[in-house]
Amino acid sequence: MILEQKYFFSLMWPDYTAGRQIEAEIRSGHLSLFNQDLLERDVNAEMLLEGMEIRNENKNYIKMRLMDMVLDDKIIKYRQDILKDFMKYPDIEQAFDQTLLPMILRLREMKKANIAHDDNIRKIAWRIEMLKMYMQCVDILHGLICAPDKTFLSEGMKELKHMLEELYEGDGYRELKKLLPDLYDKLQTMKGITIGINLDNELRPVEAVVLSIEEKPFRQKGLVTSLLGMRKNDENYFGIGSFYSILRENKANSLDIGIMRDLDAVMGDTFKHLGETLTRFEWIETAFLFELLPEVYYYIGGCRLAAKLKSSGLPLCFPEPAPKDERIFKVNDMYDASFALRIMSDIGLKDLANVVVCNDAEMSDQAGRIFILTGANQGGKTTFTRGIGICQLLFQAGFPIPGTSGRISPVDNIYTHFPELEKNSISEGRLGEECIRLETILPRLTKYSMILMNESLSSTSHQECLFIAEEIMKYLRRVGARCVFATHIHELAENIPELNQEPALSDLVSMVAGVDEGTDLEVLTEEGRKHYQGSKRTYKIRPMAPQGKSFALDIAKTYGISFSQLCKTHDEKFAIPGVDPSRGA
Repeated sequence: MILEQKYFFSLMWPDYTAGRQIEAEIRSGHLSLFNQDLLERDVNAEMLLEGMEIRNENKNYIKMRLMDMVLDDKIIKYRQDILKDFMKYPDIEQAFDQTLLPMILRLREMKKANIAHDDNIRKIAWRIEMLKMYMQCVDILHGLICAPDKTFLSEGMKELKHMLEELYEGDGYRELKKLLPDLYDKLQTMKGITIGINLDNELRPVEAVVLSIEEKPFRQKGLVTSLLGMRKNDENYFGIGSFYSILRENKANSLDIGIMRDLDAVMGDTFKHLGETLTRFEWIETAFLFELLPEVYYYIGGCRLAAKLKSSGLPLCFPEPAPKDERIFKVNDMYDASFALRIMSDIGLKDLANVVVCNDAEMSDQAGRIFILTGANQGGKTTFTRGIGICQLLFQAGFPIPGTSGRISPVDNIYTHFPELEKNSISEGRLGEECIRLETILPRLTKYSMILMNESLSSTSHQECLFIAEEIMKYLRRVGARCVFATHIHELAENIPELNQEPALSDLVSMVAGVDEGTDLEVLTEEGRKHYQGSKRTYKIRPMAPQGKSFALDIAKTYGISFSQLCKTHDEKFAIPGVDPSRGA
C-alpha cells in the first residue's frame, strides 16, 4: 500500500492548525461575537451577502467568516492577496460554478451516505465510483490551477498550486490513474443478473437466488411488462414492483440479502481481487476538497461584490493593513456599500457615481478617534456611520472596501447601538431599554474596539441626554475605542474642547453633515411644482464646528408641514361658496 501525506492547507488561514481551531471554537459558540445579530442588522450585512450572489450551501460559511473580526493584519493581507488572484483569473469562478461544485457536493454526499448493506460487492462498487469522481475533481483542479498561463502572486494560491502538483505527480495518484480504469471496466461487465424468486404459500416473494451473471442488459419481451409490473426506460428493465423500490432506497430485506449473498459467492474471486487492489488507495483523502469548496466561494463572493460595485462606477480599493496597535481608520472617498447596492436593486441604476456621495474619514492619534456627528436631518449621518462599519467589516474579511485608498487597523469587535422598536416594558421605557443595551456593550470595549451609535439617548430630555452622552464620551476617551456618534445633541459637539482637556487614549472630534443654505428648492404638490428658499443637503461629512441646527423645518416644508403651508392649503380647500370652514369637509 502506498502511503501519501495528508494535505493540511487553507485559503483562509496562513496557519492551518490555528485557523481550524478558531473555526471550531466559533462553531461551538466559544468565540461568537457579542452583538453579532445587531451588527448584521445595523450595517445591513444581508445586502452585502446578496451582492455576493452565493448559493445557500455556502452562504452561512461566508457570513461566519465575514464576522470573524481577525486581529492579525497578516491574515487580512493573506486574504487580500488571494482575492486579487481570483479577480485576475475569472475562469476559476466559472469552473467551480459549472463543473466542480456539483461534483464535490455529490462526492460529499457519497462520503456521508450510510449504506445499509454489509455486502462486499456494493462497498467495492461504491468505493470505485468515489475514486472515479475524486480523480475527476483532482484532474480538473490541476488543469485549472496549475495551467502554464497562470502566475499567482499570493502565498495561498502558490501553496494550493504546489499542493496540487505534488498530489498529481505523486506515485500514489499515478498508480490510481493507471489502475482505476481497469477496475471500473471490470465492475461494468456486470450488466444484469438472472434470479430465481421463491414464494411463500400466499405467493409473496421471500427469497431470491442468483442463477447467472449477464454482460448485457435485459430487453423487453412481449407481455412480460404488463404481467409482472416491470418498470422500463429505453426498453431496459429496472426491477419488479416493490422489489425495485427496495433496491433504489437502499433498504435491506430478504430478497436483497439473498441476491448479494449469492453474488458474493459467484463473483467471489473477481471482487476479492478488486477489494485487494482498492486497499492500495486507502490513503485517498477527500477532506481537502470539502474544505476547499466553501473557501473558494468566499473569494468568489468577494469577486462578485466587487464587480457589482465597480459596474456602478463607484470606487473600490484594497486598503493597506496596519498593525492593530496603530488603531487607525483612514479611508478616502468612502461610501455606504449597502446603500449603493440597495439603490441598484430598487431602481436598477448602473452609474451611481453621481448619486452616491463619497466622504473622507480618519481616526488616528492626530485626527481623533471619536466622531461626534451632527448636522441636518436626513443629511447622511446614518449612512456615514453605517459606511464606516461596512468598511471595517469588509477590510477585516480581506475584501476591497468602498473608497479610493485607505489604511486601516483591525478591531476586535464592532458594537452597534442603533434605534430599536420600543419593547413592551412599563418599568423601563425606551430610555431604560437604551441604557440596558449600553450597559452590556460599554464594559466590553477595549482600545481595539469600534462602536457605532446612531441617535442614541434621543428618548429623554435634552439636558438629560447631554449629561448621559458626556459621561459615555469620557469613558470612551479613557478606554480608547473608535466611535461614531450620530446625534442631534449639538451641545455635546460644542463641549469637545472641554472634554478633550484630560489626557486619554482617544480624542473627540466634531463632524458635521453639511448643507447649502439659501437654496431655491422645489416641492411637488397636487397643484404642481412650488419653489421656496431653504437648505439643500450636500451629504458631505467634514470635521468642523457644529452648526447647532437640525434643519427639520426644511423636511417639514417638503411635505407641506408648516403653519403657513397648512393655512394656505386649508383656505384653498374650503374657499367654496356655501361651505362653512369651521364644520370641516
